[in-house]
Amino acid sequence: MNNILVSMLISIGLVMSPAAFAETNPQWTLDSSILRAVEVAPEMKTADAEIDKQKGNLEQADAWPNPSISVQADNKLGLEDASGGYDVTQVAISQALPFGRLAHQRKQAEAELAGAEAHRRHQQLLLEFTIAQRFHTLQLAEARLQLAEKHLEQASRYQKTGRKRTANDQLIRYLTPLETMRLDIVLQAAKQTVEVAEGEFNEAAASFKALLAIPVKSTLQLIPLKPVTVPTEIKTSKDILLQEHPILEADKQAVVAARAGVDVASSQRFDDPTLTLFQEQDYLGGRKQDATGIMLSIQVPLWNQNKGRVNQAKAEVYQAQSELDFKQRELSTSLYKSYLHLGHLITQAEHYREKLLQPAKEVFNLTRKGFNAGELNILTLIDANNTYFNAQERYLELLQLGWLELAELRKSAGLSVIGTSKTTKFGEVN
Repeated sequence: MNNILVSMLISIGLVMSPAAFAETNPQWTLDSSILRAVEVAPEMKTADAEIDKQKGNLEQADAWPNPSISVQADNKLGLEDASGGYDVTQVAISQALPFGRLAHQRKQAEAELAGAEAHRRHQQLLLEFTIAQRFHTLQLAEARLQLAEKHLEQASRYQKTGRKRTANDQLIRYLTPLETMRLDIVLQAAKQTVEVAEGEFNEAAASFKALLAIPVKSTLQLIPLKPVTVPTEIKTSKDILLQEHPILEADKQAVVAARAGVDVASSQRFDDPTLTLFQEQDYLGGRKQDATGIMLSIQVPLWNQNKGRVNQAKAEVYQAQSELDFKQRELSTSLYKSYLHLGHLITQAEHYREKLLQPAKEVFNLTRKGFNAGELNILTLIDANNTYFNAQERYLELLQLGWLELAELRKSAGLSVIGTSKTTKFGEVN
């Protein structure tokens, strides 16, 4: 079902303009953002072109050399019969026989094509990681803006004097001039916070729109920032996922291609043998006659046995294998660290919500009631106000850090959000 949905979204995206695509997606999710980016990103077009290039290389790997035709004209017959002039005395067709190298060339080209396809999947993973970073950054910027506006609204409620009743029939205590000044400072600080949050949101939105080729003036609606949920695939099959990582697959194919390159270099120690069929005219037995023959030419590798090229190919095998070992080590370490860090961030966010955010909210509510009743002073209210909104902002930051770490973990594990032909997909909870 997920694969069908992905295919439908891709098909829709291929025929829609950026503006139309945005209009049909009132709320952008990470999945829809990645689908859009994969469709329009020049990085993916470059990777597709590399695959087409390697397909052409594979097609050429099986191609035989073209035959050659030679025609010889001289005055030998004219001298023989005293008639003079020039005549065609020989026609030959030569064909190189590449029996020793075509199979090795094809194996090398197949490995290079498989490597290009793996690199394409890895490029998609990198693009998904970039999209996730900008998406979650935009989510945080939007949440901060909403929080700042909420803070400003709350600060505005206290800019009243005398004992008045609000719309919800809450009694507001009398404010002294000093209290009014202090609350005005809180109000102005809240306005500054809103302006800063608006600027950060607009910058994050512009960066996000540019990556998805969305019109700059279009309106964005994102799903809200929520706690991270780790997919089951990551919990149960970390080691298996690492072995299927696209970049490791690309490096494995590079090793296969390099080994085939050794065989290709060995088969090219001398040129392909050449078979030649010829027909010539000459005077035999006192009269002009046609003669037909066959000739096989084989190069003798006395001075150049292509040892340098063979040694170079062997070094490339060693280099490719070393690169594979290096990537396995780095990805294994990165995956382990990301998994531990993600678990820590999830636990920390939950602890922060239960032990800090909720108590801060309760204290803030009680403080407002006590202040309205005249039981608490203005400094206590301001302190509770700042503590509550700072706690909310920190909680949002922890949520965003968790999503960013999950994106890092997906990149290290080789997990795709939307899936490809050979890339694992998991259902992400946004």
